[in-house]
Amino acid sequence: MVVGIIIVAIFLVMAVLMMLKKIPAVLALPLMAVLIGVAAGLPMTGEEGILTHVLSKGALKLSGTYVAILFSCWLSQILYRTGVTDTIIKKAAELGGDKPFIISLALCGVSVFLFTVLYGTGAAAMVGAVVLPIMLSVGVPPIVASNAFLASLSAGYSLNPANIAAITSITGVAPEDINLCAVILAVAGILFTVVYLAWGFKKNGIKFAFAAPVEHAAESDADTRPAQVTGFRGLLACLTPVVVVAIMLLLKLEAITVFIIGIVWAIVFTYRGKWSKFSNIIVQSCYEGFKEGAPTAALMFGIGMIINAMTTPTTQAVINPFMIAITPTTALGLIAFVCILCPLGLYRGPFNILGLGAGLAASMLAVDVLPVAALSAVFYAAFRWPTQSCPTSTQVVWASNFVGYDPITVTNKVQLPNWILTAITVVILTIIYF
Repeated sequence: MVVGIIIVAIFLVMAVLMMLKKIPAVLALPLMAVLIGVAAGLPMTGEEGILTHVLSKGALKLSGTYVAILFSCWLSQILYRTGVTDTIIKKAAELGGDKPFIISLALCGVSVFLFTVLYGTGAAAMVGAVVLPIMLSVGVPPIVASNAFLASLSAGYSLNPANIAAITSITGVAPEDINLCAVILAVAGILFTVVYLAWGFKKNGIKFAFAAPVEHAAESDADTRPAQVTGFRGLLACLTPVVVVAIMLLLKLEAITVFIIGIVWAIVFTYRGKWSKFSNIIVQSCYEGFKEGAPTAALMFGIGMIINAMTTPTTQAVINPFMIAITPTTALGLIAFVCILCPLGLYRGPFNILGLGAGLAASMLAVDVLPVAALSAVFYAAFRWPTQSCPTSTQVVWASNFVGYDPITVTNKVQLPNWILTAITVVILTIIYF
């Protein structure tokens, strides 16, 4: 019990240090894995060694996940550099005509569509740099525009094969068991976006004003963005997200395979001009995409280390009494546990599966009193919230700065609604999966 309390204290200290920006998550996670190993009494080397099992093998534990993320970022760059992303966004804006609310809904709908395959801050910036200026220019208030864009991004992320690969790698749940959860969370995110936009328009009206930096960014960016795709081949290229998600849901292939198919599909239907020039675009997209995916891949190293540190037999033996005491055993207990504590997913806390939550999930699974699918589903539900409105998430920081506000000011407007939505989805998913 004492060791369990010490490990929880390590979790809390690291969470506070990250919240205070004293240490970045990419350093905090490996450090926490080492401290957990020391607290649990793991040897330095050997089968359960801190240097061998926790650090070395831990860095490779989620290799399939971070390779899938790198490939998704590569696909993001291809769709951007060939003009597919711009084409989809601008066609949606045209369909909205001169009705600001319809235009905003269309742009958010397109963002959901795109982020089922796009991934990373670079992708958020590429899409947001087109979506946000259009929303602002038709009179959507800056904070409403930023939050609506982030809500649509998180809805798309729920269906993104890279995120599904992350949850399956961390908890061991079968991909086919989490697909329904992903669809439910995507629908919940879409409803949140629609309701939030409607509320924003009703409360704030239309304000034809936006921050100067946004205007300048939009003007300077307009000259450098690629030409739009056209014709039947262009239409097929624009359907790349549909192809990727359909293959994932219907054929149940691994995320890496799904993204490779998406990359090939995009290349076939966007190829134009000389192959030597086009192949250079593909290569540059790979380099830039991998650079964009590097921060998330680096987090995966630390997450794998934490999982290995928490799941060794020695660690489990010493923390098992504490975990048995705190882990709920009933559906009602699980709902109460997650609904009350899910705000701890912010700031990479213990309910963020791509942060400290990896360790908590692994420890709760090791107690073996909850269905794997149910626990995975509620953790995935809790993950949607920080994806949309954690002040330290890079896409949140980018979108907030783009509209001229700091992340805390922007996210404070939607934290309570996000808590409510997370609680609702947790109840629904627990009923389905428990």
